Amino acid sequence: MQTASNTQAKLWRRLAAMLYDSFLVIALWLITTALMIAFFNNGKIIAGPSFQLFLYLEAGAFYAYFWHIKGQTLGMQVWKIRTINDTGQILTLGECAVRFFFATFSAMFLGLGFIWILFDRENLAWHDRASGTRVIFLGSDPYRK
Repeated sequence: MQTASNTQAKLWRRLAAMLYDSFLVIALWLITTALMIAFFNNGKIIAGPSFQLFLYLEAGAFYAYFWHIKGQTLGMQVWKIRTINDTGQILTLGECAVRFFFATFSAMFLGLGFIWILFDRENLAWHDRASGTRVIFLGSDPYRK
């Protein structure tokens, strides 16, 4: 896969893309929750660990779809970054699952897994290291043909 740059993406770019993507994930959750309430729960509220697990897996599917198909979520496209594996290829579904699982831990511990980028010699987060992936900056004008 040819990229304009193999420069590691900075923390602020990654956080900006995550913020952008969080709006999309929340919209997805709102739509699926409304549909589940309307069609499967007779208008009653849905709660509990199984529903939370469903939302978690739905977010994981969102990221896995984009990382596996294009190497980028919509937020990553806006901020000109891409997720690749250590060989420079788009992630496999297994790599996507491992990356999402460990990214959860990176966020759970007060974001320390992401802040680690500032101290890591290669600018890698915990989940980058655990999954053998990285996020690269594509350059200032990567989509021009």
